[in-house]
Amino acid sequence: MTDAGAVGGFTHVALCHRSTAELAETLVPVLSGWLGMDDTVVVNLSSARLAALKAAMSGVADRVHWSDTRTWHPHPARRLRAIQELVDAEARHGGAPLRFVGECAFPASPPERVAEWGKFDAILNDALASAPVTMVCTYDVRALPAEAVCTVPRSHPLLGLDPVTKSTQYVEPAEYLSRGTTSLSPIPACAHRIVGRVTPGDARALVGTVLSSVAADPASTLPSGAVEELAVATTELVTNAWQAGATSIGVSCWRTDGEAGVQVDDDGPGLDDPFAGYRRPSPGATGGRGLWISRQLTDLLEVASGPAGTSVRVRVFDDGGALFGP
Repeated sequence: MTDAGAVGGFTHVALCHRSTAELAETLVPVLSGWLGMDDTVVVNLSSARLAALKAAMSGVADRVHWSDTRTWHPHPARRLRAIQELVDAEARHGGAPLRFVGECAFPASPPERVAEWGKFDAILNDALASAPVTMVCTYDVRALPAEAVCTVPRSHPLLGLDPVTKSTQYVEPAEYLSRGTTSLSPIPACAHRIVGRVTPGDARALVGTVLSSVAADPASTLPSGAVEELAVATTELVTNAWQAGATSIGVSCWRTDGEAGVQVDDDGPGLDDPFAGYRRPSPGATGGRGLWISRQLTDLLEVASGPAGTSVRVRVFDDGGALFGP
């Protein structure tokens, strides 16, 4: 792989493939070249693809840091933080350039979660803009839904390996995110709701009441601790709404097959920052962490803002959901 077309300090490449064998044939020479330069190489793929690459690299495989995309921070916001922490660790130790090969842990449903991985790819261009990192994002075009594949040239400035070419459809991160959610799907009919001068304590109590049976049920398929994390995220969102100037807040909470969710609606001045909750707070910041914390604690956070106010929805999903591809 050449460095032609690199954007700033961050080289972000999308590599589409149609089989594990094709992917291995393309990647092995690239990985071997990086190892030959004593670079730090991290590979984060599905278990089947990891096995194929390890076998193909035989004697040098132990010099690569391997991880399974389905178990290594398989959520966009948390993976973004984990990658930033990897970059920080390399910088602290004065290490070699970081080379990262990975694939998104695309869920089978709902489509909003698939779209969030597209945003993750776009945000990487902002979060790592000045970092000495090369990232190759791989996509199995046979298995992935069309809506995931079509975002690839818009969220990656570079396409392919040997040669690397510039994407003519690339969109800057702020513009990409601004094209996102303008409205949310209807709240489930089973949702419980409170409205008015709702306090963070009121909101937390609602979540506890609605989801208490889930938290106490040993057979629940929600991840351990999910109810408490959803409650914490909800209090953060209500606090944010009051601090932003809302005069009335509504909170809805529900449990349906496959998910537990909360939506906070307010009549405040609106939220026009496309990076809200995505950019990591600076260490010295005394505020502005609410949305970021909520993204870290839940599987999906969506924002819809307009003249009438802002709606923020957070959800956690049951374990065991199928992912696309082998």
